[in-house]
Amino acid sequence: MKSSSSGAAWTAESAIAGNAEALQALRELITYPLLYSRESQILGLKWPRGLLLYGPPGTGKTSLVRATVRECDAHLIVISPHSVHRSHVGESEKILREAFAEANSHLTSGKPSVIFIDEIDALCPRRDSRREQDIRIASQLFILMDSNKSSSTSGSHVVVVASTNRVDAIDPALRRSGRFDVEVEVSTPNEEERFQILKLYTKRLHLDPNVDLQAIAASCNGYVGADLEALCREAAMSALNKASEDSQHIITLDDWKHARSVVGPSITRGVTVEIPRVSWDDIGGLKDLKKKLQQAVEWPLKHSSAFLRMGVSPIRGILLHGPPGCSKTTLAKAAACAAKASFFSLSGAELYSMYVGEGEALLRNMFRKARLAAPSIIFFDEADVVAAKRGGSSSGSTTVGERLLSTLLTEMDGLEQAKGILVLAATNRPHAIDAALLRPGRFDLVLYVPPPDLEARHEILSVHTRNMKLDDDVDLREIAEETELFTGAEVEGLCREAGIVALREDISASVVCNRHFQTVMRSLKPGLTQEEINLYASFSKHQFLRPAGASESSSKQKMKGNRSFLLSVAPVTFGIASLIIFTGLSYISSRYNETGKELSRT
Repeated sequence: MKSSSSGAAWTAESAIAGNAEALQALRELITYPLLYSRESQILGLKWPRGLLLYGPPGTGKTSLVRATVRECDAHLIVISPHSVHRSHVGESEKILREAFAEANSHLTSGKPSVIFIDEIDALCPRRDSRREQDIRIASQLFILMDSNKSSSTSGSHVVVVASTNRVDAIDPALRRSGRFDVEVEVSTPNEEERFQILKLYTKRLHLDPNVDLQAIAASCNGYVGADLEALCREAAMSALNKASEDSQHIITLDDWKHARSVVGPSITRGVTVEIPRVSWDDIGGLKDLKKKLQQAVEWPLKHSSAFLRMGVSPIRGILLHGPPGCSKTTLAKAAACAAKASFFSLSGAELYSMYVGEGEALLRNMFRKARLAAPSIIFFDEADVVAAKRGGSSSGSTTVGERLLSTLLTEMDGLEQAKGILVLAATNRPHAIDAALLRPGRFDLVLYVPPPDLEARHEILSVHTRNMKLDDDVDLREIAEETELFTGAEVEGLCREAGIVALREDISASVVCNRHFQTVMRSLKPGLTQEEINLYASFSKHQFLRPAGASESSSKQKMKGNRSFLLSVAPVTFGIASLIIFTGLSYISSRYNETGKELSRT
């Protein structure tokens, strides 16, 4: 337990930044009953006595309470789980009673008392997971909070503030009016709030004139207040380590870059993927496709004010489909790098689990963290595994796939909107994806990634040979003409194999010649045919990909299947019917004989 007091000139804004809504709620709870005690008596207004702050760790919940208490010079009592839990029966309840008694004893000074319960989910968990000690502590807290109704005429009162980062783990009985009347979310700071926090933590540091805190704040998506404090500390440590004893410790842009490499957003720790630096120039060809992706991914982030001005909502989902090896995954990486967004990646192998509900929980948790770290991109590679069509089979894997698809549909366009999240998906089997995902509001944009044409193949060859020393007899344009129907991955493999052939010929070689390319091309054949490419290209947003005549063949197969099914069950049905008839006739005959015997006796 701890108390604090300070001068009246001190304000909370001098110690914290951002979280204006939570700060206002705390002032209304603690300060307003003292400032407007006469008005509340005239109006018969009853002030709330409880406030629950919830949000991710490190967002400043405890700092907000301490700053507000110091601002109004209130008496603060801090209760934490480790200070309450005791081994002997009745000791934990006694500690709670003493805390409330101490808070009431300070009301004679005419100032409010604040009881702050940190990590309340550890003290009062839900009833289905409680121990006997937790039940006793929760019951005692209920009684103490219900009895905390009166206040003095001077406006002094006792309020209870609690904080948690697992709001759903708290007993619902605490979250009713009369106990915790108000619930305020302390979420991750936006760009402007991050800028204010950086200004707060760097006001005593010597910054280089080239350091732009606004740009640093814009690049720190998902950082909470504690992360930004650690970022400033690491930048200062970097400047201290490289500075000489005589020079001033000035923090430069290099120090901030080093700090960014050390300190990342704690919310996405262990969930986000560190993607390789891929730029649009690293992808040969596909100019129109890259332009559409730039408009869909980068514009909502760089020109958000224009979208608001026009009343246009950004695209929520993009589906990339096409033959294997045509740079679908590379396009997603380039889009994430260009947008400077948090990048989350999921595959079907991670979502399919032997435990029921584990894959759905992982998917929900991924979207929850992506919302906190917005703007963010969630990438589903091989999306046909996660979003397969529903119906057809009743096997266990199909049932799991349907549950995963239902979770994905709800997260993308459910009651809780996925604001600031772009879902990118790639597949080479678009016909296997459920139609519910292809409507507006989910995958708004469906883009076909074709195999590279002549110009694109030439660009791909140039990209993958830019670090090679080529002989004068190598003509990339001629090689591009000879690689008709090759995918981007196959062209990349051609360049790599040509270098290996040159080393195989002479391990000390430093030049790749045309004969090396020709050697590889004689043994390399394209994996696609023109018919397969036409089949991939025929898929559109409202027409599922299927071969010509598929509907007729499928209907014929269905009729054959029905006929074979009837033929297979006919003998069984005939046998059952014969058995029923024979049993009925035997029963009638036996009854007839018994009736005849009775009549003869009579």
